[in-house]
Amino acid sequence: MKQIGIIIVTYQSERQVGPLLRSLAATVDPGLISICIFDNASTDATVSVVEHETKALHSPVHLVRSGRNLGFARANNEAFAALRAETPCETVVLLNPDTVVPAGWWQPLVDALDNPAVGTAAALLLLPDGTVNSRGNALHFLGLGYVQGYGEDISRLPEAPALFSGSGAALAFRTATLDAMNARLGLEGIFWEELFLYAEDTDFGWRMRLAGLENRLVVASRVTHDHQFWLQTRDTTGDRLFRIERNRYLLLLANFKWATLALLLPWIVVSEAALGLGLWKLYPHRLRLWRAVWAEVATSGFWPRRRRLQAGRCVRDRDILRAMTGSIRHGALPFRTVDRWLDTALRWSHRVLAWVVWW
Repeated sequence: MKQIGIIIVTYQSERQVGPLLRSLAATVDPGLISICIFDNASTDATVSVVEHETKALHSPVHLVRSGRNLGFARANNEAFAALRAETPCETVVLLNPDTVVPAGWWQPLVDALDNPAVGTAAALLLLPDGTVNSRGNALHFLGLGYVQGYGEDISRLPEAPALFSGSGAALAFRTATLDAMNARLGLEGIFWEELFLYAEDTDFGWRMRLAGLENRLVVASRVTHDHQFWLQTRDTTGDRLFRIERNRYLLLLANFKWATLALLLPWIVVSEAALGLGLWKLYPHRLRLWRAVWAEVATSGFWPRRRRLQAGRCVRDRDILRAMTGSIRHGALPFRTVDRWLDTALRWSHRVLAWVVWW
C-alpha cells in the first residue's frame, strides 16, 4: 500500500497541468506516492502534456481518459475508484490542475490526519503574487459558500483560522476515514455526483461534520493556486452562477433537519425577494433555477440520500449552524452600501438562529 495517492482531474488544462506535474516531480518521493489523473474529455492538448510530463515523475501514474465530461464530482469519484483498484493508498490528496506545490507541502497534511478527530486537512492556498487565495471555505446559513481570506497578506493570517470546509483545490483525507464516514452515513465515494461542479467540497466537509469529524486548515502546507476569480459580468452564459445557486439549495435540502429548514424558510423567502429585486448579484433567473432544483429533488436518488444522512448523523444542526457564518462579505467582490446593510442584518439573524436551534 502506498502512503499517498494524488488525484488530479483535468479539463482543458493544457496550460496549467504541466507546471503542477513538474512541481510534483521535484517535491515527492516516487516510492511513497501513486498518481491518478482523470481527464474529463479535454479537446485541447491536455492529454499530450500529461503524457509528456509524467515521464519525469518516476512514479506510477494512472491516466484515465473519459469519453465525455462527467463533471468534477463524479470524475474524482471515478479516479478514486481507479486508484484503489490499482494502488491502494493510506492518504489521498486532491489537487486542482492549476495548482503548484513547493517542497515540504504534503508532510503537514499527512501529520494533521494522524489525529483521528480530523476528517479533512486543507492546504493554505496562495495566489501567484503570494497573497491568500483561500484559507478554507466559509458557508453562510442560507447555503452561500465562499473562500475566506481572498487577497489577504499572508502575514495577517488569524492565529487559528476557522473554516467550515476545506477547498477541493488541495484537500487531503485518509481512505479509512472516508470509508468510516460513508459507512456511517450510508454513502459511497468522495463527492455527491449530482452536484456536477461547484459546492461539492462544501458538501463533503458538511458530511464530515455530520459524522463528528473536523475539517482543519493546515497553514504549514502552502500550495499556489493560479485561480482567476470570476465576476457575474464575465459569466456570459450564467452557467456558473446557475450551478452555484442550484447546488446551494440542494445542500440545504439534503443536509439540514426539517425543523431547521422550516425555521430558515422566512429568510429564504426574503433572500429570494432580494435576488429578484437585484439587491444581490447572483443568478437572476429564479424560475429556471427552482425548476432545476425540483428536477433533482424529484429523482429517485435524492430522498434515500437524505434519509441515510439524517439517520446516520451524530451532530446536531445547532453545532452545524455555529460553524457557519451570517456574513456575505467576500474579499474578491465589491461591497456596496446595500451589502453592508444586508450583511449586518444577516449576521444578527445568524446569531439568533444559532441560539434558538437546540436540535
